[in-house]
Amino acid sequence: MKKLIVFIFFVVMVTIAGKAQNSYRISGKITGIPDGKLLLITEESGRPDTLAKTNLVNGAFVFTGKVESPMAVYITGAGQEGTIPLILENVNYMMNVGKTGALIQGGKQQEIFNLFSRNNMKLLQTQNWIQQEFQQAEQTGNKNGMQTLRKQFEEAIINARQEEEELLKQYADSYVAAYVVAAGARQFELESLKIRYGLLGDAAKATEPGRFVAELIADMEKFVEGYVVPDFTVATQAGDSLSLYPVKGKLKLVVFWESTDPLCREENVNLLDIYQKYHLRGLEIMSISRDQNVQAWEKAINMDGMFWKQGIDRNSVVFNRYHVKTIPFTVLLDGENKIIAKNLKGTELRKRIGELLKRK
Repeated sequence: MKKLIVFIFFVVMVTIAGKAQNSYRISGKITGIPDGKLLLITEESGRPDTLAKTNLVNGAFVFTGKVESPMAVYITGAGQEGTIPLILENVNYMMNVGKTGALIQGGKQQEIFNLFSRNNMKLLQTQNWIQQEFQQAEQTGNKNGMQTLRKQFEEAIINARQEEEELLKQYADSYVAAYVVAAGARQFELESLKIRYGLLGDAAKATEPGRFVAELIADMEKFVEGYVVPDFTVATQAGDSLSLYPVKGKLKLVVFWESTDPLCREENVNLLDIYQKYHLRGLEIMSISRDQNVQAWEKAINMDGMFWKQGIDRNSVVFNRYHVKTIPFTVLLDGENKIIAKNLKGTELRKRIGELLKRK
């Protein structure tokens, strides 16, 4: 079942819109994997919810059921990797899944979704080509070629985003439009996200993903100077937990980072200098990593001399709660956990901390 890896947005699919009815029926074939249990799952509520179960027998399967409104779902094997995404509504679906992708027939919303998928597939293909060319240019020391390829990729991203926005305008009232905006919502800064949300029609805004985006925007708007940030609890190197609120200090600096990011490692040098200079005057630093490799995380901590408080957020729960878009990212707090400043780094961060502790 681990061979079944068909990723959302990057699958070229063919759709024939099905006739609306009171229930759904998904029948299909999957080649190249052993028979076993299949699950139909949605994450509309923010956590996995199994809508239906069936068995893959001789490479064939059938799901049946009913939904109140369109929703994003995926098919996966029980306890296995890989998903087959689709937009579920009360129509008949026929699927043919192989190693190179999936062919799906059925559903107007699926038809719309495929338009967005093709746009993303085109960007992915461009990205793969540029990566190959970039590696060759890097190996030969062709700096001009590397710079040209960077610009080409930036242009490809801009073009893909423009095409996506045109699709959002064209299908503004569809469930899929809301779903696309919601799926990428955490990648955008507040003003850009508000623009994308503004492209949606009232019907799309009323869907579950539409409401999610509205709530996210409202939460991001609160996350400014003077706002008391929520508490968090993360695991530490020692295997116990680290929470924000119990930590006492005149100033608290929460740093979001990852061991594989060179900019984060560079900023760690600055943080070490700041900590050594201001810790005894009331500064506490908490570095929160989203590393998946615990050994790499621990190695970086030791190499960079990060002897302040450390935590790991492998599922990015705290990253999302604090609306982290890029790393390294910092949130400077007072002793009552109110935001003083966000995303200060380097000399700017050192200067601000020095000014604040001089007053205290």
